[in-house]
Amino acid sequence: MKLKHLIVFFILTFSLNLKSQTPTSGLDKGLAIGNILVQGYMALKGNTAKQTDPNARTVDSFCFKNKMNEKITVKINGKIEDEEIKKELVIQKDEKECIYNLPKGIYTYEVLLSSKDTYQKGEHKVSQETLMTINR
Repeated sequence: MKLKHLIVFFILTFSLNLKSQTPTSGLDKGLAIGNILVQGYMALKGNTAKQTDPNARTVDSFCFKNKMNEKITVKINGKIEDEEIKKELVIQKDEKECIYNLPKGIYTYEVLLSSKDTYQKGEHKVSQETLMTINR
């Protein structure tokens, strides 16, 4: 982080020295300073846009959020390229649990209540990062 601050300082110093050597109006100076501030902010902020590879064979995360009044258990099953994948998540009330680096494919899921009764069943095609919310 200190390196970014140093870079911004040098950009500001160099730009202000360069601008002071040429005659400019107040509006031009204001635009130049605004541009420098925006560029400095972008340098400090960094590139937060997450690049996803469309050819990736896995998704970074597949999450479930529990909005029920009790804890739930989510069972996930799938068969991807002759590999059987089984996952089980126990999710407390108002919490979220994730499976990371899950292979892309079609999965069946089952949501079980704490009484072991099935609340919801279904299939989901996992092709990108997903957050599934289980509501009351």
